Amino acid sequence: MFGRRKLGEILVDLGYISPAQLEEALQEQQRTGGLIGEVLLRLGYVNADHIAEARAEQYDVDYEKVTPESVQPEAVAKVPLTLAKSLQVLPLRIEDNKLVVAMVNPLDVDAIDVLQRHTGMYVKAVYTNPNDLLKVLDFHYSASATGSESLDEVISEVGSLSEGEEENLDDLRRAVEDAPVVRIVNLLLVEAINGRASDIHLEPRRTHMEVRYRIDGELQHVRNIPRNLMAACISRIKVMADMDIAERRVPQDGRITIKVENRQVDLRVSTLPIQYGERVVMRVLDRDRSLRRLDELGFSPRNLMTLRWLLQQPNGIILVTGPTGSGKTTTLYAALREIRSVTRNIITCEDPIEYELEGINQSNVNEKAGLTFAAQLRAILRQDPDVVLVGEIRDQETAEIACRAAMTGHLVLSTLHTNDAVGAIPRLMDMGVEPFLISSSLVGVVAQRLLRVICPHCKQEYEPTLAELQVIGRPVEKLYRGTGCPACGGRGYLGRISVHEILVVDDEIRTLTIQHAPSSQIHEVALRKGMIPMAEDGIEKAIQGITTLEEVTAKAFISSNAPPIDILEAA
Repeated sequence: MFGRRKLGEILVDLGYISPAQLEEALQEQQRTGGLIGEVLLRLGYVNADHIAEARAEQYDVDYEKVTPESVQPEAVAKVPLTLAKSLQVLPLRIEDNKLVVAMVNPLDVDAIDVLQRHTGMYVKAVYTNPNDLLKVLDFHYSASATGSESLDEVISEVGSLSEGEEENLDDLRRAVEDAPVVRIVNLLLVEAINGRASDIHLEPRRTHMEVRYRIDGELQHVRNIPRNLMAACISRIKVMADMDIAERRVPQDGRITIKVENRQVDLRVSTLPIQYGERVVMRVLDRDRSLRRLDELGFSPRNLMTLRWLLQQPNGIILVTGPTGSGKTTTLYAALREIRSVTRNIITCEDPIEYELEGINQSNVNEKAGLTFAAQLRAILRQDPDVVLVGEIRDQETAEIACRAAMTGHLVLSTLHTNDAVGAIPRLMDMGVEPFLISSSLVGVVAQRLLRVICPHCKQEYEPTLAELQVIGRPVEKLYRGTGCPACGGRGYLGRISVHEILVVDDEIRTLTIQHAPSSQIHEVALRKGMIPMAEDGIEKAIQGITTLEEVTAKAFISSNAPPIDILEAA
């Protein structure tokens, strides 16, 4: 993926420019900067379609020039407007029971998975000029959009609830079953899920309720809902989540299960009373989301080899650590997908089951019924498992049971909240787990973060500053950043990739663990034995042009004393 042919070379091979013209453009690029495609366009040697055709060659997908006439109405009917716009795709035609779509990013496997689930068809992605795609998309969906139900239209139509009604419980009970409120909430959820939001935030303000979605790790303002609808919408969500709508003074937690376009989606719902009402956050858990392979998660070749070696161990604990939303569960499921076989009994203990895995025995905890992680884990160990996945180690009891299971011949996979890989050892000790249990059971720790990927359509190289070179720690001629374009919504980023560090627990680290050695000493030993720090993994991805150094310093310098770039530049 990262060794793609250069755009200029492809344009020469396609016959659109000569080697002499490419050489002239490269010299111009050295003088003025910018992407080689932009330079060639500026010199008048190529047009946008030539660039798009060469880009398709880079992506190793077919290129198509799209026009309004090249789109079949039956293909457009397969994909709703909100989904097409959120994924930046244009349905072109149906051939041999395949849906052919033009995509701004034809390598976006998540978007292709969403389309395949929605349509029930195999999706073939082709590449086209992004500007043409957006124009034709707007042309073909303009008629259907006017006939479809818009969330903004429904909100503007509803004016029946007065400001005073939000304090009247009887009126609220009636309002939450009213068709307009039900439609607003349903459309809101569908819009967020189709837009690939991981979290939905509803935030009461003095005059309105702000709606924000977290997409690719960043919160984005979507719209404001009038205050006269706020209480009814929040109460509707609380009813769906089986919460008490009469209780607005204390936080509540609940869960919603809905069906969106033939797939089941779970929402973890949390409310928090704040100044102007109840704040609601819904975490989106798509049960039908396709699983990724380990080699699709951004592991460097060396880290991937190390993790696969750990997964081949017959017993022991492997932990994946990081903050909420850092992709820990995705990594665990990719690991299970790699090691599952008919000769192994693999059982999971989750809260909740986030993805369905064929060939895996998955179970839910139910703490309200007294079925905790610890209780469920005890029951699982009586089921003759070879591999056990524990969704999260939250307390001493669960940790100790997991350690003892690993010592008695089981491979245990779980997650923990720590800043780095070495931090898992003192974290388990803080829970009350004895050092000898940790040293006897822990075989490896994978720490990770998610970084945003530079948009490939507006990626631009530039000469790094002195401050950036100080962070990198070695000479680098160029770095990359996104300038913002229609494909990425002006943000300069499109998608995310993970960065990692992997601690392999060997005899020396086991001895240090028993001796209560400080984390810094364990970290030094791990580095000496070949552990690649997360920051270094991120820097390498920045040098390769996958992400920006700004993303790396903001999210991956966990164990480093390097100051942020802006502080260095200010100095």
